[in-house]
Amino acid sequence: MTPHMSGSSLSAQARYAAGTREILECFLEGRPIREEYLIVDGGALAGAGAHSYTAGTK
Repeated sequence: MTPHMSGSSLSAQARYAAGTREILECFLEGRPIREEYLIVDGGALAGAGAHSYTAGTK
């Protein structure tokens, strides 16, 4: 897992790396991942995406 880093500053890259590490540590240790990091949770939109997008219908 690597975040897209094209054109970002070194400090932004450090934040991306720290966030990715935190997500992986939480997942591997069975701890909850902070809501602001989530895109989908339990099959439904989560975090900022839950407020920014609407789920499609099938």
